Amino acid sequence: MSTRKPPPSTRLRPLKQPISHSCVDRILLHRKKLVTEINSLRGASHHMDKAQQLLTRWWSTTTWSAREDLLKAADWLIRLEKRGDALVSPPA
Repeated sequence: MSTRKPPPSTRLRPLKQPISHSCVDRILLHRKKLVTEINSLRGASHHMDKAQQLLTRWWSTTTWSAREDLLKAADWLIRLEKRGDALVSPPA
């Protein structure tokens, strides 16, 4: 009785589901919106630099599902930045 794993060539791999064109378009549109928002907030803090890197440096080497995760992370950084501005800025 062996507890060793089978060699990689015999292991089952999950099939990758092809991504639809509408999903790709939605992802790209969301990215464009976030990049525009990042550019309007640029220089505010290091959060925007990190968000910009997520959508540029790391974007091209990832899968579409990973790109959705990058969008979520960048969106979170933008919301964090806006929340920080609301907390710091004096009341109007």
